[in-house]
Amino acid sequence: MSRQLKRKLNEKKIWSYLNQFQKEHKRAHFTKIESATINGIPDVHCCFEDLSFWVELKANQVKNLNISKYQIAWHLNHRESGGLCFIMNWPLSHVPPKLYEIREPGIPVPVPVAQIPTPVSQILSWMARQAA
Repeated sequence: MSRQLKRKLNEKKIWSYLNQFQKEHKRAHFTKIESATINGIPDVHCCFEDLSFWVELKANQVKNLNISKYQIAWHLNHRESGGLCFIMNWPLSHVPPKLYEIREPGIPVPVPVAQIPTPVSQILSWMARQAA
């Protein structure tokens, strides 16, 4: 595999892919959140194809995805209130991004492909193609 395909990603690069996606898709609106006041709030609020959801960006190969206790609490509270929120982990460009949810007792678990909402699946597929 070439060096280009084994490229490591970081959260800034993942955001650049999401930002490019919204520029190319009229019905996408993503807002990068930088908050020092609300502990645990995810990195990006997304609206695409009539679906609103939050995404925490991660680019690591750590078992628990390096999620803080504040992020765990935010995700659990948001889900319990009926909201959608995910963790997108994409450490290496040659491997497609993976989607996780926080489940009780605060553990990130992969979202089964069949349960990923179609608009979110479209975003993940587009991102993987761009990195290839």
